[in-house]
Amino acid sequence: MSAVLETYFQHVVVDKLNKTLSKQFEDMKEDLHVLKKLQSDYTNLRIELETLKKRVSDSGNEIKELLSKNEVKAETTKKPAPAKSTVAAKTPAKKTAVKKLTVKKRTTKK
Repeated sequence: MSAVLETYFQHVVVDKLNKTLSKQFEDMKEDLHVLKKLQSDYTNLRIELETLKKRVSDSGNEIKELLSKNEVKAETTKKPAPAKSTVAAKTPAKKTAVKKLTVKKRTTKK
């Protein structure tokens, strides 16, 4: 009887366990491939992000250089402000016209 049970155990239980473990192993293998792909994508995105940071930094530096060059040019091309004319200071301020009322003298008869 033990030989029959051993054969049954080997064919039914061990084969069932083998199939279950094989299925789980395949699932884990697929998950591992997905994780490797995600890791690869993450690495690529990180490299792209670092590249973009560097490009933005370089562009910012170029803009600063251009602005500083433009400021230097603007300072050299600025003409000094003309001095205030002294003519305006010498002319007297206009007085507002005052209306004089003329009063007519009435002659009175005596």
